[in-house]
Formats: sequence, C-alpha cells, structure tokens
Amino acid sequence: MDRMTAADLRKAQDFPSTIDEAGIATPSYTEALVAPGSVFRDPAQVVGHPCFTREEKRTILLSWARDELVLEQVANRTLPELKPRSRIDPVIEALCKFDASAAAEYGTAVAAIRAQYQRWAGRHSAPFKARRA
Repeated sequence: MDRMTAADLRKAQDFPSTIDEAGIATPSYTEALVAPGSVFRDPAQVVGHPCFTREEKRTILLSWARDELVLEQVANRTLPELKPRSRIDPVIEALCKFDASAAAEYGTAVAAIRAQYQRWAGRHSAPFKARRA
C-alpha cells in the first residue's frame, strides 16, 4: 500500500482503519466485508472510503445488502409489529454506483418482502389491535 499524505489521513479519519507506526493506514477490509453495518455508520462512508478499490466497495456493499435483506425478511416474518428499521434502501442506493444490476435485484427482492409483509399485516391487523385494547 502506498503511503498516505496528511490530507489523505484526515479524509480517512471517519473511516475504520488502523494506522501503523510508519503512518500507513490499513483499513480492515475483512471486518468491513464480514460486518459492514458494524464497521460503517452509513453506506455513503463505503462509497467515499479513500482506501478501498471500486471492486472492494462493491463487494462490501453487496455483503451489507445481503445482511440487511435477511434482517428485513426475518424481522418482518417474526416480529412485524415492531416495524424493524432496515438500512437496505440507502445500501441499495450506494450499491447502484458500483453494480446497477445487483442493486436492481436487491430492490426487487425488498419490494417482494415488503409486499408480502403488507399482505400479512392486512390479514392480521385486527388481532393486534384487539390485544392492545
């Protein structure tokens, strides 16, 4: 990895990385790939990360999209009354900058999950209201 300038280091300070004794920033690609939602606060941080290549950013966002899709699907099936907060929409938007086709596929999957939830909520809304009363 090339040495980063002071300006590069300032730009990278909001991003997950470690800086060794020589002042070389080495972002943890593996951590970002395994748990992107824990490493980054927002998908825009992945997009603007100064150390990752376009392909690494694409791969991290694909991993994040998969994680968020599973979260949305499981939460909607098991705890729909909690209305889980998924970050899938901004992740898909960021992914679109690197892989429009994959972003479109995830968008279609999310739409199907949400439609399924709406159908389920329509059939089960009365029992939840009755229990709350």
